[in-house]
Amino acid sequence: MDLAALTATEQKALLDTGRASCRELLADCRTRAEMTEPVVNAIPTVHWDTAEDLAGRLDDDPTMLKGTPLRGLVTAFKDLNDTAGVLTTRGSLVFSDHIPTDDAPLVAHVRRSGVVPVGKTNTPEFGKGSHTFNPVLGLTRNPWDPKRSAGGSSGGAAVGLACGSLSIADGSDLGGSLRNPAAFNAVVGFRPTTGSIPLDVHPDPRTDQPIAGPMGRTVADMALLLGVMMSAEVSADPIPTVPRVAFSPDLGDLPVEPPVRAATARAVDALADAGWEVVEACPNLRGADRCFEDLRGLFQTFHLAPLVDDERVKATARYEIRLGLSLDADRIAAAVATEGRIRSDWDRFFVEGQFDAFLSPTTQVSPFPVGMEWVDEIDGVSLDHYTHWMRSCSRITVTGAPSASLPAGFIDGGLPVGIQFAGQRHGDAALVALLAAAEEVFGTAPAPDIGALATLDTKTLPPGPLG
Repeated sequence: MDLAALTATEQKALLDTGRASCRELLADCRTRAEMTEPVVNAIPTVHWDTAEDLAGRLDDDPTMLKGTPLRGLVTAFKDLNDTAGVLTTRGSLVFSDHIPTDDAPLVAHVRRSGVVPVGKTNTPEFGKGSHTFNPVLGLTRNPWDPKRSAGGSSGGAAVGLACGSLSIADGSDLGGSLRNPAAFNAVVGFRPTTGSIPLDVHPDPRTDQPIAGPMGRTVADMALLLGVMMSAEVSADPIPTVPRVAFSPDLGDLPVEPPVRAATARAVDALADAGWEVVEACPNLRGADRCFEDLRGLFQTFHLAPLVDDERVKATARYEIRLGLSLDADRIAAAVATEGRIRSDWDRFFVEGQFDAFLSPTTQVSPFPVGMEWVDEIDGVSLDHYTHWMRSCSRITVTGAPSASLPAGFIDGGLPVGIQFAGQRHGDAALVALLAAAEEVFGTAPAPDIGALATLDTKTLPPGPLG
């Protein structure tokens, strides 16, 4: 049996009943990684020896971490998160030799849940941009087509999951960094309600949009890790007999690539055919784009201000830092007020429409060529900044609501497409239940062709933005 081909919930059932060992699961995940990593580069920093030692100790001592919710499952931590004794570069030359002495609080918490960590998943520099490449650890490629982007910033996590090298994976999301790579790689990425992850640390209450979240190959896998992150079991709330959902093909006015628009519409039609009530409607998101950019810029000033003129840092990141430093009190106050108004409008939209969820495209484009740094045109509309092609996600960020990308099929050429589900604020469990019901309609996504990846000549692949 290839344990790495199973879902995390299936793996856990075998581990819990003694029908598989932690050593066996780790060995199968390692085999997957050794087959695919030369091409995809999802987990560029690995420590198999320490992982094998931990897996062996878990097998040899059944009382060790007994009853923990993720005992024996294989993971790797996003390279933005400090991990004790493990190279943590944040994708930047500034931290190219950084080995922390302590775990970040969330990493320590997830460790205590029983996981077997094998290394770090790749990310863009400081998590900036939804295309996973950096000058320290290189480019992460899409396993469905290695000439295409894996998305980001949790790109390494999504690819490691898709390839079966990991059971579950943590990520983080500001403008779509859980949802975008989930859509590009046919996995599930969940952004929790703003402020709902207890061990997330924010330097200022006005900068609470960034949040950690889980990824998995299925909704149930994702929910396993979500429960650990939220320090609460995510129960399967009952769903309405006839779910009532709102749908917007473009969140009001965003350009969307025609194949993505068509695939999203097919997914919505499948829900309607399954008996769901679908109403085309969009909440009031006026002002969300500027609000997001200003509060994102403010966030940079608390973390990266000393690097504003450091030429080791990519220009797009320095631009964001500079934007944050340029904000005056009135503009910051206006952004905070806009965020509050959008969240109130969001709450009212759900109550007045009696909606169980709001559906929209996760991404405005399909996975793009790896040589592009960012998408500068969609369906004839020019874009002038590297985050503007991600607005289908970043607008939902501003609402503070839980949201997720669920695999929703493929376009011509075999590239995955995700559909974004967003729920009422603090309605995370209800949204998880609705995602599970939608997954039954769509079916779980298949895995990419691991054999083809293992035999691919990497010399035939185009380089990423850094050459």
